[in-house]
Amino acid sequence: MKRIDKVSSLLFLLVAALFSPSIGGDSLIPSQPLADDGTTLISTGSIFELGFFSPAGSSNRYIGIWYHNIPIQTVVWVANRNRPINSRSGILTITANGTLVITDDNSTVFWSSSSLALANPVARLLDDGNFIVKEVDSDSFARESFNFPTDTVLPGMKVGWNQTRRSQAYVTSWKNTSDPSSGDYVMGLDLQGDPQLFIWSSMRQLWRGGPWNGVRYSGNPDMDSGLSHYEVVVEPDVLFWYYSRDPSIISRIAIEDSGVMNHYEWIEGRKSWRLFAFHPQEPQQCDSLSPCGPYGICYPNREKMCTCIQGFHPKNGSN
Repeated sequence: MKRIDKVSSLLFLLVAALFSPSIGGDSLIPSQPLADDGTTLISTGSIFELGFFSPAGSSNRYIGIWYHNIPIQTVVWVANRNRPINSRSGILTITANGTLVITDDNSTVFWSSSSLALANPVARLLDDGNFIVKEVDSDSFARESFNFPTDTVLPGMKVGWNQTRRSQAYVTSWKNTSDPSSGDYVMGLDLQGDPQLFIWSSMRQLWRGGPWNGVRYSGNPDMDSGLSHYEVVVEPDVLFWYYSRDPSIISRIAIEDSGVMNHYEWIEGRKSWRLFAFHPQEPQQCDSLSPCGPYGICYPNREKMCTCIQGFHPKNGSN
């Protein structure tokens, strides 16, 4: 009788393992779509997870990528950010030619990647957070989520002009914490003249990192630290490249819905994100782009931070 009980228990565990959510491996193939039933893809080293989720305060469903072992769900990429599904009927599929498609149970298409022409495609979530599409027997990526960022830059990502695709990538804030659709703030490289990192809102430049001098951004030397490094690669692409000097430290850069570019590092002992650096730096508003106008001088530590150069007068006396 005890032997039968042991066999029954073993069979139960095997069946439970087969049908348990969050054990979808790290890959997606045409014959095995990912449904919105709790099943997710988890990268080989259990660093990142991909699946359907709802932001806090919302019932809309999105395909996203977040950290697998961090208790605070921190989403770093969203596929269908501008067209959510309003029910748990979503399905993520990779087609026979390698195209990623998000549909519902009525076959309505909510999002799709560009069409590819692969013979034996597979989509895979990597330990750096990159969701790639490639031929099964190839090491070359036909498509990767790192080329289509949302609001977050991860170590190893390169954001800017891609010569091969003839397109430029930008990082765009969420609308708000409950809505990952494209928000009001955009971060990226301005390629006119020396490459500079900018933050824009409605095509208006709000902040710049200063020209790249080959070592650092001349206007913001504090952007480089002993743990993280920022660099601009000029040939053949023009790219903003961010990487960590210590791969054991989990870090990210995000453009927030407030328009601030925040650099976070995960503190395991506290189970929380630490804000390492941010730009523009408030209340030091002189860090913003031209806060006092074309003929003004900014003094961050004065009660009235703006003054005019000799021969000019303020338009507004309160400044």
